[in-house]
Amino acid sequence: MWETIGKVLTDPHSWFNLMFVAVVIVVVFLILAHLSKRGYIRISTKSVQLGDDVKERDIIRQQVEWAHIFIAGLRIYIPETPENHGYFTKYILEVVYSEVVDWITFNHIKVDSDYVAIKQAKIKSLVYSFDVSSEYKTQKFEKQIDTWVDELIRKLVLIREVYK
Repeated sequence: MWETIGKVLTDPHSWFNLMFVAVVIVVVFLILAHLSKRGYIRISTKSVQLGDDVKERDIIRQQVEWAHIFIAGLRIYIPETPENHGYFTKYILEVVYSEVVDWITFNHIKVDSDYVAIKQAKIKSLVYSFDVSSEYKTQKFEKQIDTWVDELIRKLVLIREVYK
């Protein structure tokens, strides 16, 4: 074995063989990196992680951050009642946010009308499962919830498309 290695290293054409091997290694590495960026394969070592998993985490993080800001911002559109001083409203919004995080983590959000209608009904049922005052049990407020849920779902789908 050592004789063969010695012959290869002392051969006048050994530099060509070594360069060929180096080029092949670099090309294979570039192909693997490209395929992992496209999501076809995933490379995970102790110090390097490449692949679709990193991109998916970024998408989910962006969706969760946006959903939290959007839902927390709805508080100013909901009138406070003297009984709860706004804490009850904040609690309901946090429960709604928790439900939306479940949608994001299950990762099947769509903008078709049936999906949106189901999620709108789910959020209304969730809100009305609490002891809310009668001023929130109107057609106008239900329509507002429907509008918010529709906007939320459309933005979550848009975030997925942008970051993909």
